[in-house]
Amino acid sequence: MVNGFLSILTAILVLFPFVITIAFLIVMRKMGKAPAAVIGKAADFTTPFLFLSVYITSMTIFGKGTGFYIMSIAILIAIFLAIVERTKEKEFQISRVLQKTWRVYFLLLSLSYVILLVIGVSFKILEYVK
Repeated sequence: MVNGFLSILTAILVLFPFVITIAFLIVMRKMGKAPAAVIGKAADFTTPFLFLSVYITSMTIFGKGTGFYIMSIAILIAIFLAIVERTKEKEFQISRVLQKTWRVYFLLLSLSYVILLVIGVSFKILEYVK
């Protein structure tokens, strides 16, 4: 019973990562934090789940391993942002680069997740119509 509940909860969190964002914002609001102050932390907390959900959703839709491509793009983004930060700022701060990189991952993975959901629903509609 407990294993079934935990697997269902994990599946919901992986397939619907924005539930985590909303829950995090609600918990922080109950703790008295302003929503504007914790949106970045909520995005940071959600990003690993977005990595998983984009990977699983793309694997389900296309049936091929896309993890290599996702990680390659993530590494290239990190390298690019580090180079930009190094040329732009005199004092290179790795924590600033990592924070910017993590937020860019959140934005790109959120967009990818929505696009993959639209593609998946479209494929299922086309499959149903045939």
